[in-house]
Amino acid sequence: MPGCNFYLYVYDNKTVKTDKIKFFTNLYRDIADIIDLIKPEIHASMFIGIICSLPKLISNVYHILLVIENREPVESIGFTVIHLCQVCFLLFSPCIVVELHLMEVEKIRTVLIHHLICETDPKTKEDLEIFLTYTNIRSFQCKIWRCIPLNISLPIEIASVCSSTIIVLINFTHLFG
Repeated sequence: MPGCNFYLYVYDNKTVKTDKIKFFTNLYRDIADIIDLIKPEIHASMFIGIICSLPKLISNVYHILLVIENREPVESIGFTVIHLCQVCFLLFSPCIVVELHLMEVEKIRTVLIHHLICETDPKTKEDLEIFLTYTNIRSFQCKIWRCIPLNISLPIEIASVCSSTIIVLINFTHLFG
């Protein structure tokens, strides 16, 4: 952004005087290396979280339907709704964080592309192209064990699975009818 001064380039309480594009390319690489290091743990914990949360979500929604049909006491709905919100928050918050991170990377890339168009120095242009190519090749899009996308579409997919299961449960238990 032209005319803006950002004071993020500090190391040991001193402003970094090196080329900021190379500095951020290295910083991006270091963050990507750290994420690659912890990916197995993230994948395992998210997979176990999804597998363990699906039955909780289904049973809580079914319990709410039982309360609506006056087959369960109304007093029990408070705990069920709070538990449903807690499970949804724990299950969906990583998806939101990943999506917000992807949006920030896209903003950075957009600013750098605009800077690349206006830049006249060939060395700076080359550094910008290297950074843009590197962020394109090593993006932060993540799939849990290469099959479950960890982005904003995961909550929608989980809601789809839950609603299908609840429809089957309603049909088997003859809740409405």
